[in-house]
Amino acid sequence: SKILGAPSIRNLCKSLVLENRAWSKESNGKNPETNPRFVMVVVQYAATLDVKKLTTAIRALRTNVQDRIDVSKFDFRVASSEDNDRLTGYTHNSVTPFGLLEEKTLPIVLASSIVPEKFFWMGGGHIHLKLGMAVSDFIQATGAIVADISAPRTGNLDIDE
Repeated sequence: SKILGAPSIRNLCKSLVLENRAWSKESNGKNPETNPRFVMVVVQYAATLDVKKLTTAIRALRTNVQDRIDVSKFDFRVASSEDNDRLTGYTHNSVTPFGLLEEKTLPIVLASSIVPEKFFWMGGGHIHLKLGMAVSDFIQATGAIVADISAPRTGNLDIDE
């Protein structure tokens, strides 16, 4: 965080592509955008992804409770490197939410814990490139869904990296 001039490691984020391994075409119904097979999440290095919270957030996209897909139809796991590369156009450790190959079919979920930081850094499309931007600009540019999908890590979070 020191090299980037970030005030804290809480301002540093990673982008992960996840696959819902329990996804089926039949469960899409009339709203396939509310039951994605793949999703990109942006979470802080200072946090861990909570897939139960992610499942809750994705299910909540269907505002009518009767239309929500059963929780058993969700099993989010890190996507294979082949799927990651095919969907994003970026290789492992260089994924960024910008310039995605499958932009229309890969929803982006931003961890709500990032919002109070106002500004954050993420991968910029190359292993040695970081992109920094205001949270509000990121949400506007990507149409990201903001949701509580993470839990804080414990330990020393203000280490210099």
